[in-house]
Amino acid sequence: MGVACIRERLDRALCSQSWVDRFPDTLVKHFTDQGSDHRALLLSDQPYVRTCRPLFRFDARWADNPEVRAMVAYVWQEPVQGTPMFQLWERLKKLRHLLYDWSRAGTTNSLRNIHTLQNEITRIKAIHPINWQEVTSLESELNRQWEAEERYWQQKSRLRWLKRGDQNTSYFHTVTRTRRKKFFVSGLFNDSGDWVTEEKGKAEVAVDFYQLLFTSESQVHNMNKRVVDLPIASNVTPEMNATLTTEVSPAEIRKTIFAMGSKQALGSDGFTGKFFKAYWGIVGESVMVAVGSFFATSRMLRSFNHTWLTLIPKVDQVESMRQLRPISLCQFIYKVITKIMAERLAQILPLIVSDGQNAFIRER
Repeated sequence: MGVACIRERLDRALCSQSWVDRFPDTLVKHFTDQGSDHRALLLSDQPYVRTCRPLFRFDARWADNPEVRAMVAYVWQEPVQGTPMFQLWERLKKLRHLLYDWSRAGTTNSLRNIHTLQNEITRIKAIHPINWQEVTSLESELNRQWEAEERYWQQKSRLRWLKRGDQNTSYFHTVTRTRRKKFFVSGLFNDSGDWVTEEKGKAEVAVDFYQLLFTSESQVHNMNKRVVDLPIASNVTPEMNATLTTEVSPAEIRKTIFAMGSKQALGSDGFTGKFFKAYWGIVGESVMVAVGSFFATSRMLRSFNHTWLTLIPKVDQVESMRQLRPISLCQFIYKVITKIMAERLAQILPLIVSDGQNAFIRER
């Protein structure tokens, strides 16, 4: 066996799926390989301790919950002063706090509700005569909780090709655990070659990496050179420009929203497209007015422009920042605005981009 590079994985730990199900927090740590072509392994079953407050995420199980609908209606009935965008933001912010506190009470835990219902059904069946009407009612509620649990894990797993049904909950659960394992970064090498495992230290490694990456040591050359004035023909006709600048209608906004995904990556506000679609009868008018106000005034509320950057692993075992790629997590309202722009541009791009180019052009 040849000498191993420090980045290679010659030594691995293997386990079965039942082991992963029983010990979901298990991690394998690799130590230094100095003096050998092998690296010592440490199998750790210590759970990862979250050091920050859990973030708010709109749960797909809430889409048909009457308590959530009542909260949404209550918040939207409260008067709010300000621009349409500010009014929408304030309502979403207030609703977010209400939903967070409500969800922390534990009544939305479908798995806990399943166990409670199963125990109650068993208790009633042990009493003679059996109250079959109550049993039927509890079994109906049990089925609803099973559907909610499956919906929850489907949202967590991010699977799109497999539909809910046929008790796919365990499969969604397994995919979610595997996905979390893949995306978990146990440590990173800093510029000095030191292995950093603390959360604060990993954050400092990431910040230092991107500060160096986006700080050019040699400033842009020839900044004073003027762009050569060349006669460039305009390919955008007045008719095309009129199409692009036509006032955005409420119908166009609604069509765009319902054509977008319901479970895509969440932004900082925690609301998915599922929320807006499920409660469109309540929130739709304010959403259409807010989005329409942006196109009328060209002013974006800073809160809706707030974007998170997250890092996605390029490889299975991340050890350095170069093995991660950043993506932006925008809020849903921001996505709606950009989607409307993109759909309008898509109508004229095939007419102004030459046939030899295929970027951004569908079916080329």
